[in-house]
Amino acid sequence: MHIKQTNNEKRFYIPLERTPETVITEEYKDCEVRWSKIGCRRMRTILIPATEEQYRAYMQPLWREDKRQQRHGTDEVSTDKAWDDYELEVPDDFNLEEEVVKKELLAALRHELVALQDIDRTILLMLADGSSEAATGKAVGLSQKAVNKRKHKLYALLKEHLKDFR
Repeated sequence: MHIKQTNNEKRFYIPLERTPETVITEEYKDCEVRWSKIGCRRMRTILIPATEEQYRAYMQPLWREDKRQQRHGTDEVSTDKAWDDYELEVPDDFNLEEEVVKKELLAALRHELVALQDIDRTILLMLADGSSEAATGKAVGLSQKAVNKRKHKLYALLKEHLKDFR
């Protein structure tokens, strides 16, 4: 932050945030405390005289962060921040290709299940939930043998439609 001077020479000052924890040397103990804007935040600071090079070296990262926040907003989260905040850890046996194929398979399976008749979806759902073929047959109005045959036909149909995922 630079302060305008009456003469043609500019003087540069680095704003140092003043908090109860800030360590101030005797030289700056009685400096005037003023409100300054550092990056996007306003805070109470004292101004430390500096050369132009020191001032620019100190302020450039703050300007860069300010510009990034203006472009992307404050809701942008870096992977490093998420990693630190949530202590995320990738398992040793993680395979990205397998995960992508698994998600594609699930999407294709959902698509195929939507295309089935209601009775077929009910049969598959009840069997997946652990119901017996007899109990499933009672619920849908078919015999146990009819449920068994329909189940095998459905499995064969799904296997055929999803053969690309083997």
